[in-house]
Amino acid sequence: MESPVSQLEDVNVLRKPPRVLVFASGKSGVGKSSLVANLAAAMAARGAAVCIIDADTGLSNTATLLGLRPAFGLEQAAGGGKTLAEAIVKTHEGVAVLPGAQSLLATPVPADQRANLERSVRELEGQYDYFFIDLPAVLTDKVLQFVEAAKYAFLLVSADPAALTDGFSLLKSLNGRSYRGSLRVVVNQAADYPAATETYRRFAAVSEKCLKQKVEYGGFVVRDENVPKAVALQMTVIDLAANSPASRCLFSLADNIVKHIGSDREAPGLADYWRRLLDAEPTLPAVEAAETDVVAEPPFTFRGAARGPSLPAGCDSPQRLLADIKSQALDQPALEQFTGAFVEAYCEQFGTFPAAFKALFYRWLETENYAAPRLLELAATLDALYAMRHQTPMYSLSEAVARLVAQVQGQPEQHRDAIEQLRAAYRQAYQRDVFDAEQALLAGIGSDDFSEQRFEELLQNLRDAFQVRFKRPYQSQHELLLNSTVEALNTMAVDQQNLQEEIAMLMHGVQLLGSRREKLLAAIKTVQDNALPFVSPAQLDR
Repeated sequence: MESPVSQLEDVNVLRKPPRVLVFASGKSGVGKSSLVANLAAAMAARGAAVCIIDADTGLSNTATLLGLRPAFGLEQAAGGGKTLAEAIVKTHEGVAVLPGAQSLLATPVPADQRANLERSVRELEGQYDYFFIDLPAVLTDKVLQFVEAAKYAFLLVSADPAALTDGFSLLKSLNGRSYRGSLRVVVNQAADYPAATETYRRFAAVSEKCLKQKVEYGGFVVRDENVPKAVALQMTVIDLAANSPASRCLFSLADNIVKHIGSDREAPGLADYWRRLLDAEPTLPAVEAAETDVVAEPPFTFRGAARGPSLPAGCDSPQRLLADIKSQALDQPALEQFTGAFVEAYCEQFGTFPAAFKALFYRWLETENYAAPRLLELAATLDALYAMRHQTPMYSLSEAVARLVAQVQGQPEQHRDAIEQLRAAYRQAYQRDVFDAEQALLAGIGSDDFSEQRFEELLQNLRDAFQVRFKRPYQSQHELLLNSTVEALNTMAVDQQNLQEEIAMLMHGVQLLGSRREKLLAAIKTVQDNALPFVSPAQLDR
């Protein structure tokens, strides 16, 4: 009889492997865990089966955000004391949460726990479409290993300068370790879409200039008052207000993941991801792991140099190291690699760069004899870093204007173009022109060199512009009044002519009445004189 594990493995052959998505941030407070929980809810609403593996060093932070109360975690399942079914908790939306993965960040996994963990992962893999791994906002080798093992990673940043700087530090560390996966930048807590794209643009520009690395745009989530309400109620914002601005952004992000990542049939599954993650660290024997609290890191090996015996405590190791570097024939790439590692170790130990760094930086600029374009690129990079950290331009408005005027000095066309661009930017920002066109026109007419001929040309140009704008010739108020008066007089003349015609018709009628009256009187008189029979007026008319 086949075991349940083998049955699950047979099902996994027919089902495409789940996608593993890692979510990281360089700084706490950018809302990473909240975004992961809400994005999983949005994915579940789209019909995807999602499991969140909580590797954040906070105590079951994701489960708390969702109102869940896990009793066990991945650590107990790896130890064999519990099953994954007992460790996993689910929301009413179907989002599963596996807490306790943060224990894997502390020490290497013993051999017996590793076997249990791989077996548990194979059981879990066939039940979900997506696995979201929520990482802590710290920069350690273990966190970097979690990111390196994944094909798809999301780096969360915000407009906060500290968040951008720390996010850049994490990206720099991944770049130094030659991360080959797909990393997307998601801007969280953005004011709106233009602000989100501007934050991404600044971050991507610094990354491309300083690290020669392009980062993809993963989307954004707008700042929404419903998000803290949902956190306080321990529910997802999707469940609280499905049509809120943040929910719409989360649904859009979910749709993009399904479209661009869900269609990848070559993505490694959870078992492959976990195997790469565990292979990235030395495995301790089960007995030794229980007795060992601290694992010593192997000493740093310097390619091309013979490693001598370790220096005793209290010896002058920096001078010995400098003497070894001077006395041995070392290749330049290895020396550059060591120098970078040494400076990074110094910064991690003391929290600052060496005091001689500034002088060395100026010396580097002088000895390299950089051409003007490369110096301009360096200046632009420093400007971008300053703006990112302090949220303000490096130069004040007056300084920027002075620099602009100095750059276009003696070039009237470029000077004019710069002014037009400033005017266009002002109109776009404030919906009005930067100066009063009427006052500028009157000032130009009032100048001493403005002639009558130029005035006539200006009038004609104004008339032409009026006709183009309003589709009729220009007429002044006096001309309009005169035209209306002429139209009124013409109307009066027509009315007069009509009245005269009516009077003539009335006069003709009066004449006819008078003629009939005379004939009638004559007939009456004839009857009276001759005693003739009476004749009607109609007969007389005939």
